[in-house]
Amino acid sequence: MSEGDPKTDADMKTAIDDLLREVRHDRDKWDGAVATLRRYLEGELKSAARDLLKAAAKRERLELQWTLDELLEETAPPPPPSAKKPEPPAREPEPEPELPTNPPRGQLRPEDLVPIYDDPRGLMIHRHKVDGRWFLTQINPQTGQPQTMELAEHHKSQIQAELAGSPHWLEKTWGGNGGGGGLITP
Repeated sequence: MSEGDPKTDADMKTAIDDLLREVRHDRDKWDGAVATLRRYLEGELKSAARDLLKAAAKRERLELQWTLDELLEETAPPPPPSAKKPEPPAREPEPEPELPTNPPRGQLRPEDLVPIYDDPRGLMIHRHKVDGRWFLTQINPQTGQPQTMELAEHHKSQIQAELAGSPHWLEKTWGGNGGGGGLITP
């Protein structure tokens, strides 16, 4: 434990909250913050630090949240040997069922999705061209495979606010960086 590291769970909470508050809007300070958080996650109060950082990360902007999630993954303790499940034997992939021409609301067809945001770092947002629902696709860091989820209305607003002005919006009216349009929701 370093000289200035927190000594109690309450001190740890204060230290993490203060550190995140200081760096959240200054990307140049993120590396230093990550190094300090890594020290907390490897110190005597690592369990408390992990729990507190997980909770705090959920309240941060997406990009900072991703950075904190990566740090938590990197410093995660290995699972106990008995917790590892044996790999199932490899099977032939089952053929995908054919989708009906007019799928119910729960089913998606690629031709019904219109890309509206495309960040080359692995984040895409699509809008359903029939009912306006939004779908976020990002790479799952554990599997390396794309993972898609439907966004609730309140998440759409949050993402529009956090990514406003981003050059990765394909439809200018959705991201707020187009001419005088502001944010428009379907």
